[in-house]
Amino acid sequence: MQQRHARHRRGFTLIELLVVIAIIAILIGMLLPAVQKVREAAARATCQNNLKQIGLGLQNHHDQLGFFPTGGDLPWAGGSIGVGSMPTGHDCPAGWPFQILSFLEQSNVHRSGYGTPQTITIPVYYCPSRRKTSRQSGRALMDYASATPADAANSWDQFWYGEIWSVPTWASYKGVIIRSKTTGRARITMNSITDGSSNTLLVSEKQLNPGNYEAGDWHDDQGWIDGWDPDIVRYTGFQPNADSLYGRQGGWEGYRFGSAHPAGINALFADGSVRLISYSVNLVQFNAMATRAGGEVITFN
Repeated sequence: MQQRHARHRRGFTLIELLVVIAIIAILIGMLLPAVQKVREAAARATCQNNLKQIGLGLQNHHDQLGFFPTGGDLPWAGGSIGVGSMPTGHDCPAGWPFQILSFLEQSNVHRSGYGTPQTITIPVYYCPSRRKTSRQSGRALMDYASATPADAANSWDQFWYGEIWSVPTWASYKGVIIRSKTTGRARITMNSITDGSSNTLLVSEKQLNPGNYEAGDWHDDQGWIDGWDPDIVRYTGFQPNADSLYGRQGGWEGYRFGSAHPAGINALFADGSVRLISYSVNLVQFNAMATRAGGEVITFN
């Protein structure tokens, strides 16, 4: 009778298993940064597309009504608008995000006035690098703001002109989107942009505290419902900074532009183009981008 011998298969030793685990860990470590870069690139592209849609909304407002929307008049003034009572242009207490809703396929929200509609999140008002949607006390927030310039870099205060809770009707705001009921009830048109539409900054990303993305903040608590307030308007008199530097940049939190992107902020210009502005941009140049008729020479690196 032929004798059969069983074959014994040798298993992994502990050392071999540890080597395999180490190799897998290295591969994952190499892969994760690549995945994160791909995700950020996709999020940045979506953010750019959001700004392009906002740009179309602003331009369609101009084409149909004959002027650019304003930034509203007072903080938290939007609640004074009732259903069926929505002034436009220079008389509107609510700012540009409300005024362009009809041009962002949100006509029903715009016609409803305020109240319940303020809880509705508008997708193009959020950068996915930061958050998908967010509310504070039922109010839908937003990640973008229009630009208002300083008289000079690091100069304060040409944001409020000393009047927060009343409108300085005498004040001359130098951006495209100006405070309602100021400068002789002027209406800003394309012809007002003598610096050139391709050189003039309209809207960009606002700096936020990463710890309060979902909770909101004093400058991020009213969202698109707001009037003239850092929720929807930011100041180019201060350097734009990454969200990660919030609280570590020498002050003026809540008035700066910024983003969650590693290299800079996406920015919409009056001609509808969207560009990336580096955090290291020359501040004099950055502030000059926000003036509509300052006569400055703008260079883009």
